[in-house]
Amino acid sequence: MEIKFVKEYLKHLYEGNANPYKEYKSNPQLVKQYINTINKLKAITKIEQLYQLKSLHYEKKEGNLKGVSAVYVNMQYRILFTEVASTSGDPTIDIIEIEELSKHYEN
Repeated sequence: MEIKFVKEYLKHLYEGNANPYKEYKSNPQLVKQYINTINKLKAITKIEQLYQLKSLHYEKKEGNLKGVSAVYVNMQYRILFTEVASTSGDPTIDIIEIEELSKHYEN
């Protein structure tokens, strides 16, 4: 699975560079959990596998977040992402576009 980061800070956090971001610099445990969650997303080959990873609490959002999916990083934070379908006609997802690392219930 290919991972694309919509926002630059998400890529920096994944690379372990939380220094410019005050909220994350003071929370190294969150950054570590974020990196581990992204690595789990990279390891999957089909989106159905996310349902098997119960700790991620994978869900497709509804309402004003319709079309967006989410997984938990921890009990407070989640990763919002968009699934980009395969262009080969297979019912698979080739790319996940990471949109946001947000506090649960803020969006």
